[in-house]
Amino acid sequence: MNKGRLEAFTDAIIAIVVTLLVLEIPRPHGYTFSALFVNWRSYIVYIVTFTQLMAVWYNHHNLLKHATNLTHAFYWANTFWLLVLSVAPFATSWLSEYPERWQPEMFYVIVWSLWSLAYTLMEDVLFQKNPQISLIDRYSRWIYYIMAFALVMARFVPLTGVLIVGMLTLWLLLSPIRYGYDPTKAKREPHDED
Repeated sequence: MNKGRLEAFTDAIIAIVVTLLVLEIPRPHGYTFSALFVNWRSYIVYIVTFTQLMAVWYNHHNLLKHATNLTHAFYWANTFWLLVLSVAPFATSWLSEYPERWQPEMFYVIVWSLWSLAYTLMEDVLFQKNPQISLIDRYSRWIYYIMAFALVMARFVPLTGVLIVGMLTLWLLLSPIRYGYDPTKAKREPHDED
């Protein structure tokens, strides 16, 4: 599989998801600033989701930076990851519509939890055929406990799940996932696997 094409395809999907996300922001019912601020919760959810998408894009780029062998299995793991990611505008829109209800917030946290699982799967598949890449910070194993906590909290305290996802997003931005490169483990053949 050609790495450049996969990266371009992934970038295009993320760009479309970001575009759909902004189209789902509720429009003010009026022309005043006070009408604009009625939907303040929606703006928080939008900012958290947008920032998460940018962190996702950045970490995906770093994940593929030293990859030399992209397998068919990696393509499908990447596709599953994009599928979950593409649900983000829908989850954000539903939560923006009903910010004080626990079901939309729980769905939002479930989407980001599935995204984390999909990303971990994608890492594992990539590392199998690219031993020269190693994960320095294995955040994705403990993040599941935090997401489970966010699911529980979303049931009882409105917007807590979003705030927890937001804090994890800030952590991703301030301390992005770091991948190491060991040239002694690099394969000699530069060909991609089909």
